[in-house]
Amino acid sequence: TTIARVVHERISNEYEYSIFIGNVRNIVEKGGLVSLQKQLLSGIWMKKDDISNLHEGAMIIRRVLCQKKVLLILDDVNHLEQLESVAGNHEWFGSGSRVLITIRNEHLLIEHGVERRFQIKGLKSEDALQLFSWKAFKKDYPEKHYLILSNRIVSYVK
Repeated sequence: TTIARVVHERISNEYEYSIFIGNVRNIVEKGGLVSLQKQLLSGIWMKKDDISNLHEGAMIIRRVLCQKKVLLILDDVNHLEQLESVAGNHEWFGSGSRVLITIRNEHLLIEHGVERRFQIKGLKSEDALQLFSWKAFKKDYPEKHYLILSNRIVSYVK
């Protein structure tokens, strides 16, 4: 997620539309696949109330984005249907578009026909602790009384 956000911040200005959808898993669990489509369309300032079903949402996404250079980042995808509902295939987007997907199960990317895949290795414990500390405390390193708890959290999420 952190790497995906940094990539988005650094290259988003190179695209006509740049959309970062975080926590795809949670969005779909709470509101279904149509809510994911609506999230994408709201990212390009479109009225999202017009979508009543998955097919209609897919048609609108394709129609609007097929001629546009798009950067779409989907974070924490965990089902093939999530990809199919917002990024059916490369023809949905214009020339030069990029779709970046963070996922825990590489098999879903293979099923979706994604040809270029990169596996990011986890951070070393010390680097993970520093990243956690920056996010949690806005400091390089946790204060002494938070060190044990911070190490447990970092260990748990690794």
